[in-house]
Amino acid sequence: MMDTSTDRITAPVGEFCRLAGLGRSLVYEMIGDGRLDSITIGKRRLIVLASYLRLIERCRQTATAATRQPTARRPAKSPRAAAG
Repeated sequence: MMDTSTDRITAPVGEFCRLAGLGRSLVYEMIGDGRLDSITIGKRRLIVLASYLRLIERCRQTATAATRQPTARRPAKSPRAAAG
C-alpha cells in the first residue's frame, strides 16, 4: 500500500487517497476529527503517514478485542410468548 522503499513521512491528499483506497471526503473528515494528522505547507496539505499507520493499528486492536469478548446470548423466546 504505502511506498516503503523510500522513507517518506508525508503524502499529498490525492496521492494518499489513491494509495489508501479512501475517498477524499472521508480523508478530510478523518483530518477534521483527529484520526489523521496533516500539515499544510503553502497551499499543499500533506498527510502524515505515521498517523495512518497508528489508525490502522488502533483499528486492528479494536477488532481483536471485539473478537475476544464473549457475546451475550439472548434467552430464547418460549412458543407461548410468541403466540400470545
